[in-house]
Amino acid sequence: DKLADFLNIPKHPDHLITLQAVASFISTRLHPAAIQDPTSVIPEGQPFDLKANGSSNGGQQNGDIGMMEAAQILRLLHINDLRLLQTRINESIVSVQTVTANPKTDTRLGKVGR
Repeated sequence: DKLADFLNIPKHPDHLITLQAVASFISTRLHPAAIQDPTSVIPEGQPFDLKANGSSNGGQQNGDIGMMEAAQILRLLHINDLRLLQTRINESIVSVQTVTANPKTDTRLGKVGR
């Protein structure tokens, strides 16, 4: 709990979840490369203003502004996760194509392929 307090990580009633949060924070933000170059782990880009862009609330009109903002934040985080997944898929496709998409041409036979 003291380490979570020191790192300003909110506590969870389940101590194992708090420990996972601390481990995740340390592994992403406090490894030696991150300490030498902190800009490598700090997210870049412009901040997203939820209040100015809060017109889409997914059709929910319950009037609870806190819930609508939390839902919008979760949507944005999900979109970010999907973008990272798509990037990893694209990288996998490229790595497979480097192995499979290298045809050898035998001009004697007039054929392309291996």
